[in-house]
Order: sequence, then structure tokens, then C-alpha cells
Amino acid sequence: MKYIIITPAFNEEDNIADYMQSIIAQSVRPTRFVIVNDHSTDRTGTIARDIAQNHDWITILERHSQPEHRTGSKVAETFLFGLEQGIGLENRKISPDVIVKMDADLVLPDNYFKNVLAHFNHHSKTGICGGVCALPTGNGLKPEKLTDRHHVRGALKAYRMSCYKDIGGIRPVYGWDTLDELLAAYHGWETVVLPDLVVEHRSPTGTDTKPVKLHKMTGELFYRLGYGPIISLIASLKRYPMPPRYFSALWSFIGYIQALLSRPEPYVTRSQRIFIRKLRYRRMWKKFTDSSDPNKSNRHV
Repeated sequence: MKYIIITPAFNEEDNIADYMQSIIAQSVRPTRFVIVNDHSTDRTGTIARDIAQNHDWITILERHSQPEHRTGSKVAETFLFGLEQGIGLENRKISPDVIVKMDADLVLPDNYFKNVLAHFNHHSKTGICGGVCALPTGNGLKPEKLTDRHHVRGALKAYRMSCYKDIGGIRPVYGWDTLDELLAAYHGWETVVLPDLVVEHRSPTGTDTKPVKLHKMTGELFYRLGYGPIISLIASLKRYPMPPRYFSALWSFIGYIQALLSRPEPYVTRSQRIFIRKLRYRRMWKKFTDSSDPNKSNRHV
């Protein structure tokens, strides 16, 4: 299988060299590796270009976006820019089987893509696949708290091309890496996490968005995804460990209520909303009945 990698990069001078070398060292290399240097103010672009000049399959693009921070949506915009400018889905000379969105602060084991592609090859219903992000500690790598055996992190998502087309590509919105998996399920695709495929994540996942605003944005996301009040309440309650502790759940649900009153444009159609609600209820019930065996399955229902 042929695969391509698109990597948005912003001020990653401390990580970009190790990340690129871990891609170069892959036992199965990509057909094309595109790094989009998005308005970096450090040496990210210079370092990337120095490494790329020895590899004709690596392309470095410059994007001069607006400097303001936009949680979630900006990185998706940069990815789409790289996909359009660096690859182009209509480029018949490349015609990849798998599209990968990967962050620049990762260090991959050299068999990473060999395993991901093998899974795609042997499981025709897998539409989205990826490993697990882990933080370096004194005792090795420790999975991030945000790790979920049912969700491929936005930092390392691989899409089967036919699945990517079915969902209409990723959207430059907050929550894009949840929306894509729900739409994939709607179109009959499975999302699979490979728990034994561990990737070093050099920078802990964080955001420059203030916590209260972030939680309210998440509540609005629940509305836009069509969760409904019960699922949104349960999803909000699950956020209680996040800062500000306990109040995070309250602000998240307040964000949902505000969206319910203001009615921003949904991200899904009516039929997709009905499907998503049924899917979420089914998953919650399965998690409740299967909680005693967390390793029973690594797939979405």
C-alpha cells in the first residue's frame, strides 16, 4: 500500500529533526512526506529544509496564515493546505491508499507504518487507524491521560483513502478529530487503535485557550455533533478531572445549553445525528457492561 504523510508544524525546532529522522528510518517509507511550516518564528523551516534536501520524497511548504491561535481548526487548515498544495488528490502519479495526518513533535518506532499498513491490508473495514501517544518519563514511555482505546488521537491519524473521501475529508473546525470518526462510522467504517504501537510524544497535549472557554467550546461541539441533552450531560460529567476540577463538567454543559439556545449550524445532517445518538448510547451501554474487561476489544462498536 502507498501512503503519504502531511505534517503541520509550528515552532518545532526542538523536535522536527528527530521526528523527520524517525520517518526516514521507517521500514516502509511514505511515497510523499509533506511538512507545512506554518508561520514559525524559530528555525523549524530551516532545519526541515536542510534534512529534506537529501530526500526527494520530502517536500517542505511554507504557509503564512494569520498568527492568532484557533484551537483545533488551525492545524486542520494547515493539513488541508499541505494536502492540496503538496499532493493534490487528483495527482494520478501518486494515488495513495492511505493519507496520514501526523504532528511534528512525535518520534516513531521504525516499524510504525509497517504495522499500520498491515492492519489496513488485513482488515478491509478499517477506515481510520493509529497507535498510542506516550510521554517520555524517567521510567520509559507513559501513555498520555487523553489516550482512549476507542479513539485515534489527532496527532497521528491514518485514513484509508476511500474512507477519507466518504467522510468528505477532515473539516477545519474544533473537534474535527471526533467528527471524522463519527462520520466514518456512519459510512460503515471502523476506527482502530493499535495499543501495542507506542509513539513518543515530546510535547504534552495542551492548548492556549483558557479552560472555561475551552470547556464551553466542547459543550457547543456536543450540540453540533447532535449528541442531545442526555449524552451531552454524561460527556460533560466525564470531563470533571480537567482543570478547573469539577467545574469543567459544569462549564461544558453550560456550553451545550448555550448552543441549544443559540442554535449554531450543526456539523451533521439529521440522519447522521440520529445515527450518532444511537451509536453513542450503544457504546455507553457496552462500556457499562464490559467495564470489567478493558482489553476485550480495541475497536469501536
